[in-house]
Amino acid sequence: MAETAPPDTIFSGEKRGLTIAVMASIGIIAYSNLGLTAALPDIGNDLGDVALLPWTITVELLMSGVAVLAAGPVVDGLGTRRVFRWSVVGFVITSALCGLAPTMLLLVIGRALQGITIGVLLTSAMAAIGLSYPVHQRARVFAMNSTVWGVMSVAGPSIAAVMVATLNWRGVFFFSVPVGLVAGALAWNNLPGPTSEARASTADVRGIGIVAVIAAAGLAVAQGSLTAIAGGTLVAALGVFGYARHARSVPDPVVRPRHLFATRFRSVHTTSLLAVGGALGFHSFLPVYLNGARGLSTTAAAFSVAYLSAGWTTGAVSSSRLQDRILREQVVLIGSVVLSIGILLSTVLVWAEAPVAVLAIGLFISGLGTGAISTTGINVLQERTPLSEMGRVNGAHQFTRSMSVTYGVGIAGAVILTTVDRRTGDVEAVRDLLGGDVETVSRPVADALGAGFLFAIAVAAVAAVTTIPAARHLVRSRPEAVTSAA
Repeated sequence: MAETAPPDTIFSGEKRGLTIAVMASIGIIAYSNLGLTAALPDIGNDLGDVALLPWTITVELLMSGVAVLAAGPVVDGLGTRRVFRWSVVGFVITSALCGLAPTMLLLVIGRALQGITIGVLLTSAMAAIGLSYPVHQRARVFAMNSTVWGVMSVAGPSIAAVMVATLNWRGVFFFSVPVGLVAGALAWNNLPGPTSEARASTADVRGIGIVAVIAAAGLAVAQGSLTAIAGGTLVAALGVFGYARHARSVPDPVVRPRHLFATRFRSVHTTSLLAVGGALGFHSFLPVYLNGARGLSTTAAAFSVAYLSAGWTTGAVSSSRLQDRILREQVVLIGSVVLSIGILLSTVLVWAEAPVAVLAIGLFISGLGTGAISTTGINVLQERTPLSEMGRVNGAHQFTRSMSVTYGVGIAGAVILTTVDRRTGDVEAVRDLLGGDVETVSRPVADALGAGFLFAIAVAAVAAVTTIPAARHLVRSRPEAVTSAA
């Protein structure tokens, strides 16, 4: 009797430990990104220096964005195993330091250090997928990662709220310590080492500095005012120009321009950036719109973030199955069409002031398309990337996606706040609503907020429709395959 072959899944044999390790990494990153908001009031009450409180969020985003890019050459040179070990140990240590911080300033410094470890952890985890799984299994891993992120988008703030209620805000950080230790133990020997083509590279300090300036300009854009967007965009543009000149003058820049602009990569980045930035931009203001303009309670409005998140997870899982039947580039194109339909439908429903239950359908469809594009896109990217450059290309993609979300949120915020300001002159009422200082606004402000959100989602619809020609170019520009994981 012939021997039955072992099942070929991401949870079978030697892949089991790696898959669980990658999922655990995504879980702790999501928790760190999403959970702290529940503890902000307690942190402010305990430590004072409330002016620095927003930096506990923004400095982590800034440093992780820079680190995710800077880690690429390190991963390519040393392999994901060693880099992951350093980053997970660093995450545990910085989580403990944040939990022990006696002042707001030291907490902000701790969050900056934690952001560095999170960025390195993300790059090493994503590169490990490209180095360890054959192409047909990567789609399943990316879909699983999206599921973990979707679950943590709800569970992260809930866990943090429980920690605050049972311990205090410090428990939010201390919770990360055992979770990080478990993730490290699972992955300690399961991630791949350096490839046979790996080579050491010198640190591109100047390039990293320029990237940091670009990232900081992006955070200014996220403030949501026209002045901040104009100033941040100008600084970012000058930074990009400066980096382009820098990259031509050094042999080993932190980001090689071809990893962003070469034909095999360009359309992958474009579709993902437009989809993720456009969708998450207006979606960030969905709760405040439903609360202020539609009269939903704060709790019901906050729950609305689940509509697009549920669609995103469903789209990621469904697209992973569809990739077994048709070309991955074609899946991205289908996702672009679905995304466009979803956001256009949502725009019409917002204009018509349709019941929230009906609007949820449009948002879910938008999530379907976004999930299909984002998860399939990174699979396409890794399929087109040589193993020796997996860290750099993944780092570049994650950085540009992060920047697209920053600009998406900033543009949506500017559209909404400018509309309210021009119609009522009472933009501070919306800022108070965003900050949770009030739960209702006057009728004129509510009407202006509704109009502003309509304009913001219309801008997102334009971005969504633009993904279609980008995805069509992706299908037409399918290159020859490169060396991939066996």
